[in-house]
Amino acid sequence: MAADTVQSEQFGIIDSTMAETYFPGKDPIGQSFSFFRTGAFRIIGVVGHVKHWSLGNPGPYERVQVYTSFYQLSDQWVPSFARYLSVAVRTQLDVATMMPAITKVIYGTAKDQPVYDVQTMQQIASGSMASQRLPMILLAAFAVLALLLSSVGIYGVISYSVTLRVQEIGIRMALGAARQDVLRMVIGQGLRLAIAGLLIGAVGALLLTRLLSGFARLLYGVRTTDPLTFMTVSLVLIGVSILACYLPARRASRVDPMIALKYE
Repeated sequence: MAADTVQSEQFGIIDSTMAETYFPGKDPIGQSFSFFRTGAFRIIGVVGHVKHWSLGNPGPYERVQVYTSFYQLSDQWVPSFARYLSVAVRTQLDVATMMPAITKVIYGTAKDQPVYDVQTMQQIASGSMASQRLPMILLAAFAVLALLLSSVGIYGVISYSVTLRVQEIGIRMALGAARQDVLRMVIGQGLRLAIAGLLIGAVGALLLTRLLSGFARLLYGVRTTDPLTFMTVSLVLIGVSILACYLPARRASRVDPMIALKYE
């Protein structure tokens, strides 16, 4: 703000980590903190902790974070951190549209100031996860392969089990069962087996996420127990199970009962 100067009262905003560390069980608003030779800052707000090292790396230790007005810092302290200074601009416009306006403001203040390393927040976030990208691509590829193999396996097992029941289906149809009844019965029995297997697999997967918690650092924005992922995989496997039951049961229900009874 324009009223913030080196002579005005110094204010600061701290992060949640600092609030929990230095003001446990207290309201930090109105409390104060101080830096070396900078005087006391009165706390006027608390914000969430920002990952300092990278999105996928917690770092060797967790830093507390403080936000103060740049205009309240004495000029003697600016050179000590000026080389690490970055300017963040919040806008919904394209970077190419904003850059001329940003450079115009900077050059209007000091023409010899360079403007470099311009990145969007999406690029910064993507770059911070670069070391995790290759392992995640490999894990995703193996996960898709495992899903395909499990789908093929489910289809093969259920399809084979239904094929073995062709004579049973023929007897049911000879006794007056309609094709829709046969299809409903076969699909229902197959679904019960598939759902039982899914429940066992889901419990096993949840247990493995605890045992393999080290892989959680490769994830950002997705939990190891992400419900959307579990639901998507479950729906795919249920769909495969329905297809595996429907196709052979449909073939068998269209066969003449006498031929089905002679089927081997």
